[in-house]
Parts: sequence; C-alpha cells; structure tokens
Amino acid sequence: MSMGPSPSIRRQPLPGNLQGALWMIVSGAGYTLHLALAKEITADIHPVFLAFWRSFFAFLLASPLIWLLKVKIHTARFGALVTRSLIGSAGFVFGLIAIWPVFELPLAEFNALSFTRPLFVTLLAVFLLHEKVGVHRTTAVIAGFIGVLVMTAVPALLGTGGGTHFNIGSLFAILSSLCFAFTIVLVKSLTGVHSPLALLIWANLLSSIFILPAALAVWASPSLAEWALILAMAFFGVVAQFCFIKGMSIGDASFLSPMDYLRLPMGAAADWVMIRALPGPFVWAGAGIIVVSTLYITWREHVTNQKKPVLPPKPL
Repeated sequence: MSMGPSPSIRRQPLPGNLQGALWMIVSGAGYTLHLALAKEITADIHPVFLAFWRSFFAFLLASPLIWLLKVKIHTARFGALVTRSLIGSAGFVFGLIAIWPVFELPLAEFNALSFTRPLFVTLLAVFLLHEKVGVHRTTAVIAGFIGVLVMTAVPALLGTGGGTHFNIGSLFAILSSLCFAFTIVLVKSLTGVHSPLALLIWANLLSSIFILPAALAVWASPSLAEWALILAMAFFGVVAQFCFIKGMSIGDASFLSPMDYLRLPMGAAADWVMIRALPGPFVWAGAGIIVVSTLYITWREHVTNQKKPVLPPKPL
C-alpha cells in the first residue's frame, strides 16, 4: 500500500523575545546607516538644514502608515506632545552637530556616549516623576558616569590617545542624550493616550515645524545626488524607529533594551569602512562600564517589578 504525501508541517512562530530581538537588530542597522549617511552629507551641508529635511521626509514616509495600519491621530495632551517634540528636536539637532565632520567625532564614539541615555532617564525620573531610587540604582548611575569620564576626561588628562575626541562634538553628543532622555520620560505619560506610531508621526511633523526657522538661516541648494542621500537617510531613520517600536511591542523591554548596545560594534564597522579607524581602548573600557551599569539598572527594575504584589481587580 503506497504511502500518501506526508502532511505539511506548520512552522511554529518564533518566541516573542526572539522576534523582538530580530527587529531590534534591524533597527540598530538602520540607525547606523542613518548616522553614516548623515556624517557623509554634513561634510557639505549644514546639520540644521539636514535635520529639517530628514524630519520632513520622515514624516512623509511615515504618513501612509496612518491609513495602512489605521493609526488614530488626535490632539489629546497636545501640550505634552509639543514639549516632547521640542526637546526631541533639540536632541536630534545636537546629535547631527556632534557627528559633523568639523568635530571629527567617529560614529562608534558617538554611539558610546549615547549609551548615557538610560542613566539620564534614571536621574530625570527622580526629579520629574518623583520615583524613588535606592542605593543599587544610585551606585549604577554613578558608575555609568565614571564610564563617561574614562572615555573622555581620563585620556585627555593623561595626554594619551584611545579615548573619545574630547571636544565640542562629544559635548553635543552628551547634550543629545540628555534631551532624548527627557523625551523618554515624557513618552511614559503619553503612551497611554497615543499609540507609538502616532507619537512617531507627531514627532516628525512637529520637528519639521520647530527646526524650519533655523534651517532657513543656513539654507542650501543640494545636488540631485545629495537629495537622494537625504531621502535615503530619512528612509533608514524611519526604518530604525519603526523596527524599534515593533520590537519593543513584541518582546519584553528588560530583555530587548540591551540589544541597543549592538550599535557600538555597528558604528565601529561603519567607521572602519568610512575612515579606516576603530575605537581606542578607553572608548571600549568606558562603554563597557556604562553598559554594565545600565544592564544592572535594567535587571534591578525587572526584579523590583516581579516583587510587586498583584492587586485584585477593583469591584465594579
């Protein structure tokens, strides 16, 4: 008796955290390409002009998602939306200025300094959200900022290489991280009112409006090739933002947040391709201290949340 064809075997879907990790890897790659293109473009075009067009093109590219994914756009808590976008716009402009070729700050070093963002979030949560921070998290934050000093101040004081280029570029990178930390804290109060994609669309629209006056002061006439690069930069920026939001919506934040540190080796690879340079030992050492401190903060947050008692539902 002949055997019939074997029944088709359905593939089991990947676990949520693994799916989220894949989305985060794509997000990191998109962000690295976004920065690499920005560094290339700002060799001839002012970062503020680029910031405006990147935000405007990103808004145009993200707008179809309103209809495709039926994203609800409304103006609830509009003041908070404006504040978040205003500070985020400043952070975005500061970031582009930091990697401006004028300051010679490599992408890997910029990414290493951007890892201070979770440390700033912890500090701001204390002052703005009145969160209680114990000895463990306080120690981790102090250790993280020691990591910044290892990357910047220590090699400068010793007169040796291997650290970040301690100049205005590195200061703008730290200011950019501080601004984005503000936006992260503000987003906590907005995600219950607006979907993540709605926040992305609002952010790019309002950023275009806020940056336009400054962009007019440094207006330029890019070539067709430069316009193509600007559009590509905006595309990879939207891909990075969308994949980050998608990944975080699928997996656990405590598991996926450390995936963001892949941007350091990705940035190092981009630096090697563009300028044949790799981060020095002080950059790796300082970044390692920051990564360990932020991972510890994430772990403590996870443990604390698990220990919180689950309250019974309130009676109707």
